[in-house]
Amino acid sequence: MPITASLRNSDLVGRDAEVAVLDRVLAGGSRVAHLHGPGGIGKSVLLHHFARQARLAGREVVHVDARADDDQRRVEEAAALACVQAGAVLLVDGVERCRQLEPRLRATVLPRLAEGGVVVLAGRTAPDPEWTLDPGWARLFTALVVRPLDAAASDALLAARGLAPHRRGAVLAFAGGNPLVLALAASTASWEPTGDVLTTLVDRLVGEVPSPVHRRGLDVLALARVTRESVLRVVLGDDDAATVFSWLRRQPYVEAAPDGLVPHDAVRATLDADLRWRDPGRHEDLRAVVAVRHTATARDPLPRNAFEDGVLEALRTWRVPREFETSALLRSHLVPPDSADPVSDLRAAITTAVEALRTDPAGVKAHDAVTATYLAASGTHRATARRLGVPYGTYRRHLALARERLVEHLLTR
Repeated sequence: MPITASLRNSDLVGRDAEVAVLDRVLAGGSRVAHLHGPGGIGKSVLLHHFARQARLAGREVVHVDARADDDQRRVEEAAALACVQAGAVLLVDGVERCRQLEPRLRATVLPRLAEGGVVVLAGRTAPDPEWTLDPGWARLFTALVVRPLDAAASDALLAARGLAPHRRGAVLAFAGGNPLVLALAASTASWEPTGDVLTTLVDRLVGEVPSPVHRRGLDVLALARVTRESVLRVVLGDDDAATVFSWLRRQPYVEAAPDGLVPHDAVRATLDADLRWRDPGRHEDLRAVVAVRHTATARDPLPRNAFEDGVLEALRTWRVPREFETSALLRSHLVPPDSADPVSDLRAAITTAVEALRTDPAGVKAHDAVTATYLAASGTHRATARRLGVPYGTYRRHLALARERLVEHLLTR
């Protein structure tokens, strides 16, 4: 297989569902499709795949990159070329750079699109609501959210890029399923996200930041478990907190969780590493401020799913104690309200629960699995199974049981 084809195939690892949607669009399932997701998530790769498939079908392709030229008039002029040939395909990347482009396309270009023509837009922000509010456009429109890759697809992408298995663990933990981060890590001699690498990642994942105040808001977003206006107010003051919170909640790499705003994993890891690299002192000071704020929050009972997620995150980050400073479990019954050292008390509670598995008839082997995997972690899960001397499937069952029993021990503590 030619090198270029091999790389293209690796770029599409884990994208079977998205490719299937685009194939249906090309076959006449929609006249307009809109791909959206945060920077580095793979929108442009999917757009290029669509272009290749269209050309193989003998269709004319007009590709407009608004990221390189966001002059709306010139974008519209280029788009007009798709109105003169039947079956033409118009692709517009970076559509969010031209704020009024979508309404203008509906008003001037799409009504003149040649017979059988298709338009595919790609951008960081969600599509203009008018596409679905207008019944006429809704029948012709398909929206496609491009999400992070799951763990299996992420590992497969790194394998396809030639990254050795023993180097993948740190990359997978940092990348959070973001294909850009995964590809960048696979291309470096050693994965050390500092300097130029972090500059590239911040530019591509976050994009333009309006002001230094907004940048400080991003720092809070990276270090806080969840971000609300009250957390921002402690750092930014009353005047700026509301403005920055409103800006953050509109960013494509931020999700609105029940407790507040949560960034995508790759963005959190990148912003955290960037602040630690450029200003270590501020990083530690801000982490302490955020930790105090979360500890001081009223200790409402955590929902069971949030508690379970907190336990799993605590295990995953066991060897990095500072990560516990923003754990959701700090607000749970595991930490006394008057604790002088909440992090130490939380870690002690988890350690006690892990040790309790030794005397649990259903959890003896589970204890060995969870200890070897998290508390004394080294290498992949398959390597851990080999060290324990059990088949991989058996190890996975022991580990699942360990998590289940550990949560039960901690809930009843």
